Amino acid sequence: MNRYLVAAAVGTLALSACKQEGTSISNNQTQGMTDEAAVENSAAAASNRSTSANPSADQTYVNNAAASDIFEIESSKLALEKATLPSIKTYAQMMIDEHTKSSNELMAAVVQGKLTGRIAMPAEQAAKLEALKGLSGAAFDRQYLADQCAGHQDTLAKVNAYLASAPAGPLKDHAAKVTGVVQKHLNSLEKIK
Repeated sequence: MNRYLVAAAVGTLALSACKQEGTSISNNQTQGMTDEAAVENSAAAASNRSTSANPSADQTYVNNAAASDIFEIESSKLALEKATLPSIKTYAQMMIDEHTKSSNELMAAVVQGKLTGRIAMPAEQAAKLEALKGLSGAAFDRQYLADQCAGHQDTLAKVNAYLASAPAGPLKDHAAKVTGVVQKHLNSLEKIK
């Protein structure tokens, strides 16, 4: 699969996962299908190809990482529109850029590892996103920053837990890289005033 198809698949994943529960990802081509059907059909075709020593932990990692990326991207798009502080808008753009990159790298690791996973934005994240939509001004700023801090702390804990027992391979490599990025995001949050 070439880089453009991977990027298209990740974009489809992000959009579809925000629209419906149970969106899936895999490494099959998606040409000629609707976005949602392509994602679902790709995962169904790949569902039995996991070669990992621990597919349950790998699938959990993929689901958590993808859900985190989706939430960070979507909430940060809201921040670009609604935030009152320029420093929050700058941070939000960094979240969109870096979590899009992380999603692309996750998809590449999934493809390389011949894995698949079912991705759905957890109800708690979906509720946070809806709550953000209803806020404006300083109230939006405070809640966005609180959600970012809590989300990144949760992600860091989950990634570290996965790394503690993950077998060597593309997903472990992705997780190892993600820890530094997540810590960078937490450090950036501390500087926003």
